Amino acid sequence: MKNLRTSIAVCMLLITVLIWSYPAGANEYLLGVGDGLRISVWGHDELATQSVVRPDGYLTFPLVGDIWAVDKTPRQLGSELQTMLADFVVDPQVTVMVNQFRTVRVQLLGEVAKPGNYSLSSGARLLDVLASAGGPLNNADLSRVNITRYELGGEESRVLAVDVRLFLEEGRLEGNPLVEGDDMIFVPSSGRATIFGEVRAPRSYDLGSGLDVLDLVALAGGSLDSADLENVVITSQVDGQPVERVVNVQDYMAGRSKPAAIKPNDVVFVPKKQQVMVLGAVRNPGIYSLHSEAHLIDILARAGGISAAGDASAVAVTRKGVTEQEIMIVDAGPGLSGRPGGENPRLVADDLIFVPEGYRNVLVLGQVRNPGSFAVDEQTRLLDLLARAGGTTDRAAEELTVTRDEVAKTVDIGALERLGLQNEPVEPGDVIYVPEGDRRVLVLGEVRSPGYHQFRRGDRVLDVIGLAGGLTASALQEQVSLSRQSSEGTDIFMIDFSELMENRYLADNLPLQGGDVIIVPTEDRGVIVLGEVARPGYYTYRSGDGLLDAIMLAGGFTGSANEERVSLTRHTGESTEVETIDFGLLMEDGFLAQDKLLKGGDIIMVPRSDRSVLVLGEVRSPGYYVFTKGQSFVELIGRAGGFTTGADATKVHVTTQTADGLLTETLNLDLLAAANDNRPLQGGEVITVPRENNVVLVFGGVVRPGSYTLPPQGRLLDILAMAGGLQSNVGSESVVVTRQDGNEERVWQVNYGSLMTAQSENNLALAGGDVIYVPASRRQILVLGMVKNPGVYNLPVGARVLDALAMAGGPQERAALESVGIYRDGSLEGADIVAMGQDKMLFTGDASENPLLQAGDIIYVPETKKPDWTKIFGFVGAISTFKNSLLNIIRW
Repeated sequence: MKNLRTSIAVCMLLITVLIWSYPAGANEYLLGVGDGLRISVWGHDELATQSVVRPDGYLTFPLVGDIWAVDKTPRQLGSELQTMLADFVVDPQVTVMVNQFRTVRVQLLGEVAKPGNYSLSSGARLLDVLASAGGPLNNADLSRVNITRYELGGEESRVLAVDVRLFLEEGRLEGNPLVEGDDMIFVPSSGRATIFGEVRAPRSYDLGSGLDVLDLVALAGGSLDSADLENVVITSQVDGQPVERVVNVQDYMAGRSKPAAIKPNDVVFVPKKQQVMVLGAVRNPGIYSLHSEAHLIDILARAGGISAAGDASAVAVTRKGVTEQEIMIVDAGPGLSGRPGGENPRLVADDLIFVPEGYRNVLVLGQVRNPGSFAVDEQTRLLDLLARAGGTTDRAAEELTVTRDEVAKTVDIGALERLGLQNEPVEPGDVIYVPEGDRRVLVLGEVRSPGYHQFRRGDRVLDVIGLAGGLTASALQEQVSLSRQSSEGTDIFMIDFSELMENRYLADNLPLQGGDVIIVPTEDRGVIVLGEVARPGYYTYRSGDGLLDAIMLAGGFTGSANEERVSLTRHTGESTEVETIDFGLLMEDGFLAQDKLLKGGDIIMVPRSDRSVLVLGEVRSPGYYVFTKGQSFVELIGRAGGFTTGADATKVHVTTQTADGLLTETLNLDLLAAANDNRPLQGGEVITVPRENNVVLVFGGVVRPGSYTLPPQGRLLDILAMAGGLQSNVGSESVVVTRQDGNEERVWQVNYGSLMTAQSENNLALAGGDVIYVPASRRQILVLGMVKNPGVYNLPVGARVLDALAMAGGPQERAALESVGIYRDGSLEGADIVAMGQDKMLFTGDASENPLLQAGDIIYVPETKKPDWTKIFGFVGAISTFKNSLLNIIRW
């Protein structure tokens, strides 16, 4: 039992040691620049802090100051803070929490869909960045991705080379590392490799992330039947020098060895097989590979030997010479039968071996459908033999060779087949050889299937373009070139296919020759359409498209387009031409006579037309309006809601900015509408619709000056009566009427007395807007003398003398009312005194003779000459009072 307890204790001790020895932060988050932290100290809320790790790797905490935080776990940072706070706080308990994780901003360059700057969350890896950028391109080399990482502070950097394939193929994390802030990631191009020779599509190809020679052959469409895959040559650049190596692709395809890797700029050549063809009287006619040092009897043996009907003494070996075909007649009989003598020449690639069947035969070899030995008689001719041999193939040359008694003669196959020329009799033992012509034409550029194409005899340029799939949409049809080698050098013919495709019988439809090179250039069929169109930008047009087609590609004109001033900028040689096109003619005539065919690089600019008009005044919806071309003034007023009830349609003001300044004219829109006059708007006008003016202004010497509505057929006296009449009652006042008539002002002046006595002549008919002015007369009087408030007073209409005295507060006690003087016209001389009542200057006080006053009159109330009994009696009363007072003193 004791041993059991001891064992348990030992196990617990080991477990404890293992736990404490395990790294505390093995799987914990490591802090970095930009992390937001919440740091708290238990029991000390005043120390709670929100802090962010600074770019220098430090953060600041109260009492402690700056502390390094990068590459530490929150637990480690908290432990260090506890230790540092122990000098200030008793037994501190620090908690560090990440409340905002940093974002990682990286720069991605190179072969990706969308290079640029990307922000990712902390913990993002390389493939996350590549995915954010749309993934790598086909030519991206994922085996050599570089990550440039700046050390803290940005003073130094280091480059990490990453093979992303390790993660993609094997799941190894070193191929998908974590990214850090400010990393610069570069995805290099894999480069290109070129393959040519016996493949279907020889050209350069992007390598992508590691191609081998089998992949490259597959990209090139596979090998041709004539390819010698056992001797493929790969040329690489090593230290600036070409290094060749020969690989056996056949072994790679059979899985006998690992395919050779292709490096950028490698050149792969797939050669043609070294082979010979055996025909005629052999047991196994066919094509046989030619090994080094192979001789005739070796190949005949591989073909099963000569049949019983074969003539081993006249075996024909046809070989391509430098300029013409060579035919050797070989006696292989001794060699085949084991006898001495005979011939056994060494064969070379492309030799044609024919074993005839008998002496009465003629041997037909080469590019015929059924080569072989054919019996002949005296009537057999050359065309008969070609027909029995199935005719020539499409790959036949232009001439054939007839060998007789070791003398060769050439015959033009075209002339022979079409015209029967040189159709001579043949003889037994003749050898007719139809060589393979170079009937290949290289077609490059803007065709659907560029490359080498085999043509037939009689084919012309149009035929081989058809073999190449026809022209693409971006082909420059007018400048197709045909290059041909001649004895004098290289001849170049320029062909206009736009005309040739309409008439194939033109002289430009040249007969083809082997080795011709046809190049169809790319036409810059791009135009830029700018300005007031629905979708301005760059557009690709078709052959035959014109300016109007380009406008339609851009969505057509906008409502504010100035169709009359469309500009076309075109580069011609060393100069630039700018032409203005009036598209307004299209709207009027239904077609555009000025429409031009587009050319690559054209720039079409549609300017903005100022088709805005400001409508003000008496319309229901005043404001700015954009009109369409041809819209009239009357139509625009309709768009503004029409006239209000008080609008004056006969005096609409139109202000236009001209080269000489502002021009204002007045239009009668009622007349325009009645005459159906659709006067078009130009743009930029300010249209003001005034209120109909039936108001007359009256001011000056009337009782109630102001504005008055003119009644129908209203006249001058009607308005004066509405204004309360004139203030004065003299009758000599002037009445002035002013009227604005267009740009002129008319003035009438009428004497009020004449107006009253001769109304038929002077009572003017008024119009809205007239101004009536009655000049003011003097309307004041001066009251002086024995009144309570002497001074100047305004004279009411119809006021009399007693009214003036009342305005002055009434007479004083000593006023001589029997002698009130009235002085008129400002004169105080006797001769100027106006007699009041009985032609006297003095007013006697009779109410019936209380005269009317006039403006400017002076009323003087003199002091009476009678004694002042009040004063007298007051003085006597004072003496009596003094006497009585004196007597009272004496008596006392």
